[in-house]
Amino acid sequence: MAVELEALARLEARLAIEDLNTHFCHYLDHNKVDLLVGLFTAEAYYAHGSRVSVGVEKIRSLFDARLSAGVRTARHMYSGLKVELVAADRARGTSVCMTFAQNAAPPITSAVPYLVADFFDEYVREDDGCWRIAKRRIERIFIDPSNKGPVGQTNKG
Repeated sequence: MAVELEALARLEARLAIEDLNTHFCHYLDHNKVDLLVGLFTAEAYYAHGSRVSVGVEKIRSLFDARLSAGVRTARHMYSGLKVELVAADRARGTSVCMTFAQNAAPPITSAVPYLVADFFDEYVREDDGCWRIAKRRIERIFIDPSNKGPVGQTNKG
């Protein structure tokens, strides 16, 4: 019976982390900043290129700035989620995220991916029982020529 419970706990963690990633894409695409930042731990590390934000307030500022930059339509789709449970309340994961984005209102006639990136994550199940992102590092793999880099990037390189 203990094996079944262990398997059930692993399945529950996997599904919760899958939901976490799905919510991340949805909240980002629909400019739900409060819900988006709620997916991170208080001291989360979030890096994309040279842009690094540490702590939920810095992450909030980043996404608030993105929202205030003007009309932005984006859709993020992730796939290939691999999850490794390293403890009952800790996990690591990787996934691939494909982004379509334009500084325009929909409908947008171009459907060329703006970015394909690998996500390298660390997740923590906090005292309230919810899994959250403790660390996310985004590594760019394919980049559309019009993509100038992440908002807030400190340098090119």
